[in-house]
Amino acid sequence: MAIITILGNSAAVPAKNRKLSAHLLELDGHSMLFDCGEGTQFQLINFRKKIHKISHIFITHLHGDHFYGLAGLLSTMSMLNRSKPIDIFGPQGLQDYLEALEAIASSGHSFDVNVHIVNTDNKSKIFENNDYSIYAFPLLHSVETYGYIYQQKVLKPNIKKSFIKDRNIPIEWFNRIKNGEDFIDEVGNVFANKDITERLKSPKSYAYCTDTAYFEQLSNYVQDVDLLYHESTFLQSNNEDAIAKMHSTASDAANIAKLAKVDRLIIGHFSARYFDLSDFDKEAKTIFTNTIVATEGLQIEF
Repeated sequence: MAIITILGNSAAVPAKNRKLSAHLLELDGHSMLFDCGEGTQFQLINFRKKIHKISHIFITHLHGDHFYGLAGLLSTMSMLNRSKPIDIFGPQGLQDYLEALEAIASSGHSFDVNVHIVNTDNKSKIFENNDYSIYAFPLLHSVETYGYIYQQKVLKPNIKKSFIKDRNIPIEWFNRIKNGEDFIDEVGNVFANKDITERLKSPKSYAYCTDTAYFEQLSNYVQDVDLLYHESTFLQSNNEDAIAKMHSTASDAANIAKLAKVDRLIIGHFSARYFDLSDFDKEAKTIFTNTIVATEGLQIEF
């Protein structure tokens, strides 16, 4: 099971009770951070999240409300004597920013900071391990901007304990069974794979898309994901502002979710001009019913 925690839901400038962009994804005993707006480390503390468990940070673009929190977070990690490396992904310029911070502060970190520059004009895999892959894809904004997808890998089935019990199954057969083979015992009896294994839940996926103007190609990048976060800076009544500033409305986000046939949609990155977020909920749900309004501290399991 994976959990998304909303750490910030405001756009450009903080609003009362609304911090800047950051989502925390927790799974399998570690965490990854998507964007790191100013104040992110305080939100991690507020919501009792363990900073030392963050292994990866994914920055969408170099507008301050999405990455100004990096300096404080990395500094705190050092003061807590972190030793394991951290991997940070983001657009061109991210390495220069981090090197400048280190030079100005005249202090290094207690751990290695590995910076990976994202540069793609299509959906591309940027990280992979045995359990999941991370993909990046371009968004449509005023500066170079990327969205990210966490995609869990297909899980191999478990062999039923009732089948293993009282059978002397050679160790080399375990992987063969998990890979789909029928089991044949020493006297030639065949046991169908479907009868001796338990299928696990289908692999889960989460897409993080902010900041971006509306463009239909985005729906292809995030097709069929379980959980889509899509920025919703404006209401449709302010669509001219959305177009001019290369942002999206609640309707835009809902239309992408509908086209992409996602399971659930989270909307956030709300302009500080709006005090009541209920209109965002109503607008999006007229197009895509399974919409969630991002509120700070909200935890979503998927």
